[in-house]
Amino acid sequence: MQRIKYYDTLRFLAIFGVIALHVFQTWPNATVMNIRIDTFSEIFKFAVPVFLMISGALLLNRDIALDDFFKRRFARLTYPFILYLILYAAVLFILMSYVTGFGALSKWLVKIPFQYNWYFWTIASLYLAVPVINKFVKHSSIREIEYFIAVVLVGSIFYQVTLLLKMVHYIDLNLFISPIAYLILGYWLSRKDFKLSTNKIITIAVIFFIGSTLFKMSGHVFHIPMQLIENYEATRSMILASYIDMGFMQIVQASSLFVILRYLYESKDGIYSKIRGFLEKASINRFILSVSMASYGMYLFHHTLIEPLRVAVRKMPMTGFEICLSIVVLSVVFFIVSWIVVLIIDRIPLIGRFSGYH
Repeated sequence: MQRIKYYDTLRFLAIFGVIALHVFQTWPNATVMNIRIDTFSEIFKFAVPVFLMISGALLLNRDIALDDFFKRRFARLTYPFILYLILYAAVLFILMSYVTGFGALSKWLVKIPFQYNWYFWTIASLYLAVPVINKFVKHSSIREIEYFIAVVLVGSIFYQVTLLLKMVHYIDLNLFISPIAYLILGYWLSRKDFKLSTNKIITIAVIFFIGSTLFKMSGHVFHIPMQLIENYEATRSMILASYIDMGFMQIVQASSLFVILRYLYESKDGIYSKIRGFLEKASINRFILSVSMASYGMYLFHHTLIEPLRVAVRKMPMTGFEICLSIVVLSVVFFIVSWIVVLIIDRIPLIGRFSGYH
């Protein structure tokens, strides 16, 4: 299958966003100039939704043979997960023996099967639904798909408002307000033709991306109720937890970035064409492609870098400005190191095919 450039660039941005988010979480309560530093993490909250949207664009409206689909997809998903889990467990084992002692290890071993790397379990669950959702997409008109998306958007707002007002209701829209929505939204945005010039579409999408991001950040700064900023409630219960944000602004932010990149690669004049020219330079394009192919392995491995960081910073008094600088530097360093580690593992005989590089 021929690679689609804007998918690779979206993966590049998404994996950097994931790593940056987890570095931010190392200092959850830090402030700079009386502003919580994690306010700026909202810039990168598009990361996981964009990953899901790419999956929807790639997997839906295709001929799927069940046996072949599950054999190939689950193998590519599961084997790297096991490899990096072993590596992560080894590092955490050493840290626990040094910091907390072996007593904490037994509690951790009970939790790890289903709690390590929530994204793996989310995407594995979605893969179970893909053959069914694919049938719906294949046999639906654009209007019918847009109906599904309209319910997602209206339902997202409904859940957020009722959550804010603490209203008890019995309206269950979890078929729509779930990670499946991002799959279908990604497919729709990859096929939808907007009747505007390419540069106008990009400009509008940039405005929506900046506006939604600033609105999300405003919840931290101006104390806007967070129920209007994000919404995990539709994917949470006593036994099910998800970090997929189905909030309206999160949907807008991720969708806007998807549209920006899709049409950026179609731009033929103006500043957007210059950005496209930069991205299509041979060296830049090769780097983006390599990171895109390594993104799943990077996602799995970077946790192994984060845990030692969280242990180390507990003993380091730092100012807000030092933390901000550390977040920027560490995000870039962990991004590069994770990429290099995946490339190295990919070249090791026998285990290389489990590197998550594809």
